[in-house]
Amino acid sequence: MFIDHKNFKLGQICHKNLQGQTNRCEHLLLSFSSIIQVSDISFATQGLCHLKYGLSYRQIRFCQRNEAIMPFIRFGANLALEECKNQFKNRHWNCTLFHDQKLIGNILDSGTKESAYIHALTSAGIAYTITKACSTGRLSSCGCDMSMKEKTTNGSVRWAGCSDNVLFGSELGRKFVNLRERVTKNRTSLLNVHNNQVGIRMILESVDRQCKCHGVSGSCEFKTCWRSLRSFTQIAKQLKEAYDQSIEVRLQRNLFDKKLRFVPRNLPYHISKQPVSIMTTYKNDLIFYSSSPNYCERNLELGSLGTIGRVCNRSSRAIDGCDLLCCNRGYQSQIVTVRDQCNCRFQWCCYVQCQSCVTTEEISRCL
Repeated sequence: MFIDHKNFKLGQICHKNLQGQTNRCEHLLLSFSSIIQVSDISFATQGLCHLKYGLSYRQIRFCQRNEAIMPFIRFGANLALEECKNQFKNRHWNCTLFHDQKLIGNILDSGTKESAYIHALTSAGIAYTITKACSTGRLSSCGCDMSMKEKTTNGSVRWAGCSDNVLFGSELGRKFVNLRERVTKNRTSLLNVHNNQVGIRMILESVDRQCKCHGVSGSCEFKTCWRSLRSFTQIAKQLKEAYDQSIEVRLQRNLFDKKLRFVPRNLPYHISKQPVSIMTTYKNDLIFYSSSPNYCERNLELGSLGTIGRVCNRSSRAIDGCDLLCCNRGYQSQIVTVRDQCNCRFQWCCYVQCQSCVTTEEISRCL
């Protein structure tokens, strides 16, 4: 996984200033990524195709052969990590990764449910940004999905417009992320490929029909429709639900075909009552084989920064409350004056302009 830590500023501004406007935020971010692609295409091969970004040798070869796509793959990985931080901001594990690629590798290959979520979300993020680049004309190698053009549901509905080409984006995203895994499959590679596919499958299932009415005075005599992906925040939220219901597995060899397969250690009730193949039953579930570390304590080797210094909500009894988030170690509150960016707008071309706002607030931090 290659993460560009310098490119999170725009994403952080979006989540802070455009809450509840996820489509607008993603449009802004995708527009910014297209500027990077057009103005800095050489950077895609010379800057990104390198081991220091955590790419495998096979991914580097892919990078060198697909230079026009790489800025969107980079952006998809960054979008995924920023959304991961947004989804887990009030948990003990808040999806904070490190600048050290070796430590990131420890987390990605840890076999925990957190690793499963990162793999699924990154796969989905890369497929998402490639798909959107296709439908907005930013990639010359693909375009809109035209398969629905000739279909008519009834006389008042016509398929038109530009439908998102999710098949192209998903296949390219799946190919790239799986290139990181070993050719000779071991337990970790098999697990990562499974969770990658959960993210890809989520993209394929997150396409909705959108329509526009036509007629006199808004009478909607007939509609033109197209297929469009849901917002990436919605997709990340669905994957978070899969994270909360993830299944612990063990590896065993099938007696008939001798292939290695994952089998749930403790079958959930809704699976144990179904007389169908285990493999087909949990193909949409995130899986893990290692227990999560204690995220209350700092242990970089295990991917935990601990919760010391984290901001908590002392009036809340939920997970973001000081008692739970601080792991009963206590907290300290103080009144502070905060100067922060606000009322941010994306200016053409190509920067974000913000006002400076000063507020006084009480902040509690974990001890």
